[in-house]
Amino acid sequence: MFDVGGGELIFIILAILVLFGPKKIPEFAKMIKKGITEVKRAQASFTEQITDVSGEINKQTASIKSKVEQDLDLKNDQKQS
Repeated sequence: MFDVGGGELIFIILAILVLFGPKKIPEFAKMIKKGITEVKRAQASFTEQITDVSGEINKQTASIKSKVEQDLDLKNDQKQS
């Protein structure tokens, strides 16, 4: 997801250790976990909404297509008569 290599990960961990100290790391990890969980939840909700809207659009498109095809069939029948 973030494409972080081993050396970069070690640098990030050391930076967190220096900035926050060893006592604050568990709190920091909990905050990160909560943030990631919330982002995943929001992503799932967004995906569900997009899927619902997409399904509704597909239904309406199919309905319109069916009506247009019926109209074209009627016009073709009238021309042949």
